[in-house]
Amino acid sequence: MKIRNILTLSCLIMLSACSKEDKLNPNSVFVDSEVPKNALDNYIYNNYTKPYNVAILYKFVDKESDMAYNLVPAPYDGSIRLTKLMLYSVIGAYDQVTGSTQFIRGNFPKLLTYTGSVPVNNNGTIILGTAESGTKVSLYNLLEMNETNGKNPTFLNYWFFKTIHHEFQHILNQNKPYPSNFAEITGGGYVEDEWSTTYPGTTAGLAAAISAGFISQYASKSHGEDVAELYSFYVTRSQADFDAILNTPNASAAGKAIVLSKLAIVKNYMKSSWNIDMDVLRAEILNRYSKLGTFDQTTLN
Repeated sequence: MKIRNILTLSCLIMLSACSKEDKLNPNSVFVDSEVPKNALDNYIYNNYTKPYNVAILYKFVDKESDMAYNLVPAPYDGSIRLTKLMLYSVIGAYDQVTGSTQFIRGNFPKLLTYTGSVPVNNNGTIILGTAESGTKVSLYNLLEMNETNGKNPTFLNYWFFKTIHHEFQHILNQNKPYPSNFAEITGGGYVEDEWSTTYPGTTAGLAAAISAGFISQYASKSHGEDVAELYSFYVTRSQADFDAILNTPNASAAGKAIVLSKLAIVKNYMKSSWNIDMDVLRAEILNRYSKLGTFDQTTLN
């Protein structure tokens, strides 16, 4: 009986103590500090987010980066240059050809991410850019984005602009599929992940790819990549440069004819589905490239 009374008294004391505890404060002690916006943040908001509903992430955020690779953040200066150059050379060209901002606003990826270094695969190939679910495009190698390279269309095409057009084409294809007969032209020739070993990154490898009906080695991966490669190669190069690719030594005439037949389908697709003449778009892009020597890469206003 005595033990029971002691236990009862102890429980009452505990309940009394619990009832007198202060109420929990609903406010977290962990308060995120607000990071002030810099000049580039404001430029992105005014020139990308407001008119196009597009965000650019140039600061390193681990959840937006591919942790399978050892990557470093994009430099601030390089981010400024690429942001301005892309607005002028890519987005501005589409606006001019379509007559408004609506095409980009309605179809362009909603998030662009910048990374300083380049991802390298186990097979030795590098990743120029990636697209995810039609909403995000990642660009790499901003460590090399300096004043000299910012005036060089060849450099810009290889690392950034061709990649943007390539990934953008994937998004357009998701929104409006290209004709199914495209895949049938070289249907048995696509080699998936064996593309880099089937067609090595050499002149002989390119000649073999063209002979098989592909504009590039990577185009042989799948018909989706084939469409994107044809489109991005065509709109970022002059006719002379495009012909030079087709006329790679030892590339067969039959293969060139196949490439051109597929190009005709892509051109028709862009015109009928998106009302964009690829020749007009290319002329506008090349016109802007011709002015990069005097383009202001760094002033943010």
